[in-house]
Amino acid sequence: MPFEGTTSKISRRRAIKGLGIAGISGLAGCSGGGGSDGEDGSGDGNTGSATKTTASQDVEITFWESFGGTEAAELEILTSEFEDEHPNITVNTQSVPFGEMTTKLTTAAASGNAPHVASYWMSFSSYFNSEGILDPIDEYLQDGLNPYYDIVRPAATAGGDTVALPMDIHGMMLATNNTVLDEAGAPTAPSTPEELAEAANAVKENTDKRPFFLQTYDNLYEGFRVYFSLVKQQGGDMFKNGDPSTGEPVFHETDAGLAAANFYDSVTGERGWDYTDDLSDSNVRINEFKNDQAAMGFMGNWMANRLQNDNNEFIDGLDFTYHSPWSFAGDTKKTFCESNSFFFPSNPNHTNAEKKARVKFVEYITQNNPVWATKAGHLPPTPKVAESDEVTSHPVYEEYEIVKTLAEMAENDQLRYQPQTDINLYAPEIGGSLSSIYAQNIEPQDGINKSATAIRDRMN
Repeated sequence: MPFEGTTSKISRRRAIKGLGIAGISGLAGCSGGGGSDGEDGSGDGNTGSATKTTASQDVEITFWESFGGTEAAELEILTSEFEDEHPNITVNTQSVPFGEMTTKLTTAAASGNAPHVASYWMSFSSYFNSEGILDPIDEYLQDGLNPYYDIVRPAATAGGDTVALPMDIHGMMLATNNTVLDEAGAPTAPSTPEELAEAANAVKENTDKRPFFLQTYDNLYEGFRVYFSLVKQQGGDMFKNGDPSTGEPVFHETDAGLAAANFYDSVTGERGWDYTDDLSDSNVRINEFKNDQAAMGFMGNWMANRLQNDNNEFIDGLDFTYHSPWSFAGDTKKTFCESNSFFFPSNPNHTNAEKKARVKFVEYITQNNPVWATKAGHLPPTPKVAESDEVTSHPVYEEYEIVKTLAEMAENDQLRYQPQTDINLYAPEIGGSLSSIYAQNIEPQDGINKSATAIRDRMN
């Protein structure tokens, strides 16, 4: 049976083969056969038994994914296309809730039941690697990391080895509702701190709309991501000498770190550009933005799918643009980014043929996927796909400047993954303490002190 908490998706070719499986609920983990090297393989451990394939060249791999909605559907299409082009490889896809992935993956690896591939945020490479649950994949990569944007390299590697491959690149950007800004007589493309202040103040003085929000709501993920972006734009680092391996956070005691905290605090404080009474509701600001009730927001490009209807078309009449966010109180052009990615867990039962097959599968779906760009405004991880006609002719590229701007930021080395540490930087005492600054629940210096202390305690 699949690992507890997972659900399986039977592949199209698996169904056609008719392997005598009664239904999805009885879908077993992969049974690995040797490839051309003649190795016999065993299952991924989910069933507790090993089954040889009927032909030495046939390989089955198990894939744990945690996507939903459109992304899951498109991933299923890509998987079927891969299987059509590689008839000796079958992919057994099992769905795991995103919030449960880290726990289930570490538990499965410890018990020898890990899948061949698992999806999660790529910035967790060092965290997973520190748990000893990942295999390096360099020897199996066709062209190394060369097909991907250079910025993914630090997050895709751990201990000098490649341990993950990205499905996309997404980052924090400045989104403007041009209808609201026009109504206020404000600049519609603020590119400096002065222009941002002019635009936000004009909305505040001339309308009853929300001028500008740095967070969509009070949550520990955005707490860390927003503050990290602000520190980078101030030219600062989170760790001593910019090196997380020192275990010494420094943001709480640097001018850049305090300036970032003070700006963070001022948006809901003295500037009055955002309000704190509705920060518990994750929908308020996004709904206001798409209903022409909010002028600007520091929003991840992944929020673009919240601005679409059920047919994945942008809401008719919604006039918005995504910009690079270089309009905050700083002059260094850096901002937070992340990737949905694929890891390669260790399992003593995985054969060499299976290890080759899983890397070939992930290379295929990450290097041949324009859909997450055209459906959700994510930047494809390879310039080849990002510059393809299918992507550049879509509204997410030119009209709303989502993918186009992200591509420019990637090419100009302006995106930064969170520090590669052996701990979870989204712990409540870390990201939550930072988010509390925005919620006006803690003084800026106290908030960053508490966050830095939590990081140091966990790392040491």
